[in-house]
Amino acid sequence: MARATTTEAGFDESRWRERLHAGGLRATTARLAVLRALSAQPAPAAAQDIIDAVDPGEADRVTVYRTLNSLVEAGLAHRMDPGDRVWRFGILGDAHDRHAHFVCDACGTVRCLADATISVAFKGRKAAERFRVRQQDVYLHGTCEGCADGVGG
Repeated sequence: MARATTTEAGFDESRWRERLHAGGLRATTARLAVLRALSAQPAPAAAQDIIDAVDPGEADRVTVYRTLNSLVEAGLAHRMDPGDRVWRFGILGDAHDRHAHFVCDACGTVRCLADATISVAFKGRKAAERFRVRQQDVYLHGTCEGCADGVGG
């Protein structure tokens, strides 16, 4: 039974049920709980952060990991490792989100830079060379404002 429910952070459950079905997945309690937790995150979050945000009655640790992987495989979420060996997960919009991320090397905070424009140009490449980009990952490393001010991330 599809419920038309909008919860915290503007989570539109009926829309996510549709997207899950379109991605070939059933709209289970665990998947909806993980999507709700991901939607509440301001930036890609570590799996542990999602586990902490999901009610244990909705999904256990293993189920959260499996759910995150199934969402990535279905194209509903993305997985990233900004260089610290901690996978982070984020929601993908209706159109595939392609944007850079800022990584604070002091506190580890990752922030989406959805409004950044990054251009890649190939110079000296033969016209016959063709690339099919499947994935793009752009990480800008530095110090966030909080760490630069001595406050932390």
